[in-house]
Amino acid sequence: MRQFYFSAGCAVMMALVGVSASEAQVVIRVPFVRINIGDGVSVRAPFVKVYVPPSGPVYPPPVVVESLPPPVVIPGPKDPFLSVEKSFTPPLPIQPVQAPTLEQFSRTFQAKAGAYEVVIVNPITKQPTLVRFMLPEGEPRRVLVRRDAIEFVYGIGRWVRIEFDRDGVQVTTR
Repeated sequence: MRQFYFSAGCAVMMALVGVSASEAQVVIRVPFVRINIGDGVSVRAPFVKVYVPPSGPVYPPPVVVESLPPPVVIPGPKDPFLSVEKSFTPPLPIQPVQAPTLEQFSRTFQAKAGAYEVVIVNPITKQPTLVRFMLPEGEPRRVLVRRDAIEFVYGIGRWVRIEFDRDGVQVTTR
């Protein structure tokens, strides 16, 4: 009996040691509908094809600029009557930058391939909202601006749509 427990324990230990990290992959298939979860989320149904990338765009690490050596201080004159008083003018207050609306963003944004992170005023809540999205290669044929969404149309069945609602923003790519 001991030998059985010992061999079973060894088998469990070998199984635990031999397990490697893996990604979860869930596939749901029912008539007319297919849902794949794993490398992003993909939903296919009649008249609907949606793909959401796994975790958004990958950004490069920040660039660290080495600081300059400290400035050299030259001692001033020892006589207090010879020193010149410097006048101090306070800096001007910094005006906060307003986030653009959808219309302003569509007029100034130049759509090129790549990952973007911009702040746009949510037309529903009227609050600045951080939007992360990726654009494919090529230039869009049209940019459609609606009351609560902006859509970059690249061709038949190829588009990137940014939709706003009370909960924030949803980016859909096809």
